[in-house]
Amino acid sequence: MVKNYSLAKDGISVFGTQLFILIVSFISGVILARELGPSGKGIFSALLVYPGILISLLSMGMRQATVYYLGTKKYSESDIVGVTLLLLILSSAIGVLTSIVIISYTKNPDYNQMLILLASFTVPADLTINYFTGILIGKQRINKFNQIKYLVPIINFVLIIFLVFFENLYVLGAILATLVARIMLALYALLMIKREYSLKICCSPEIIKKMFSLGFIYALSLFVLNLNYRVDIIILERLSNIAEVGQYSIGVGFAELLWQLPTAFGVVIFSYSANAKDSNKFSQDIAKMIRIIFPIVLFGSLFLYFASGYIIPFLNGDEYIPSVKMLKILLPGIVIMSLFKIINMDLAGRGKPDITLKIFSPAVLINIVLNIILIPDYGGCGAALASTVSYTLASVSILYYYMKITQLSLSDIFICKKSDINFILGLIHAPPIKRKRIT
Repeated sequence: MVKNYSLAKDGISVFGTQLFILIVSFISGVILARELGPSGKGIFSALLVYPGILISLLSMGMRQATVYYLGTKKYSESDIVGVTLLLLILSSAIGVLTSIVIISYTKNPDYNQMLILLASFTVPADLTINYFTGILIGKQRINKFNQIKYLVPIINFVLIIFLVFFENLYVLGAILATLVARIMLALYALLMIKREYSLKICCSPEIIKKMFSLGFIYALSLFVLNLNYRVDIIILERLSNIAEVGQYSIGVGFAELLWQLPTAFGVVIFSYSANAKDSNKFSQDIAKMIRIIFPIVLFGSLFLYFASGYIIPFLNGDEYIPSVKMLKILLPGIVIMSLFKIINMDLAGRGKPDITLKIFSPAVLINIVLNIILIPDYGGCGAALASTVSYTLASVSILYYYMKITQLSLSDIFICKKSDINFILGLIHAPPIKRKRIT
């Protein structure tokens, strides 16, 4: 029971951090939306899509593989960190060059060389954060993970105020703020890991092979996921106009607010799942988390559905009114996708990232085909509908698979039990859980 409370408390801790991040990022987003307008916001969003997708592939699943192998304790922790450092250097170099080539190839007249370079250099910064936070999660150092996470929006917010609001650098200022914030966070993560380990490159062929083999599947799965999340913006940019991309990105941003709670618990679930001794018992804990989290997400979606028509124009301006309809179409898919956010992390912690790959690959194809069919006639609303269909099909599929391997029923997952209420009450009154320091 103590471990059960520990899982929940760590999840709440991460969610508290993400809530803080959400508030600061939300204010930053409002400032950007008003200062850049739909066209500028569209350029900013579209420009960062390509580096974002590249990061998901070039991360090579190292964060997940690191968590898994630190949990199994098969190899020396210092050797795992050394291999991680080596792969980080190689992937960063490849990432910058590839990003420059891909963005330049789009020949978008709104992009200049400075914007392309700045956007491309977010790749090594994000990869550094990705790789080294895996070590913290693997050692269940959730508090340290939180420290790293909340610094980015603060730095980003300050830089946006200075570069975009006061200096009027427009899209250049927004991209520069994003890059500098991530570089500062990457350096902080590097220093934090350096306090625990000696940062020496390790070239162990066995560890590289094992981590790369498992990590590649994680990376491919993450790549497919991110492609499914962002392919709509890529196609919308090509088949519609940049202003509609900006409006759509606002709708997506509001809809994805609902993912904050399941994403926060997903991070912790991944860490605990990788270290779990009894996977069947842990699945019962996951079902409990879903029974508590899913109703909250559902209630939040209802609030957004009815309130977005007032909130979005008030915060972002009347030129973003089309975002409201796009948001409403996205909401059903976003809600059911919250299930995936939790279940997928348990499967990943068990060393089964291939399940995500098998389930989401068809979903991506469906998303692409529907975007191509719907966007010419329906614009951002068509892109939202394509995403909702794709998210729903993938989430139902993974739920069916999860129920099959864990022997959980629909009532186990969705019907609230008296024990859930007792658990929440116990969580409120449970004493703090002491943690051991990494040595």
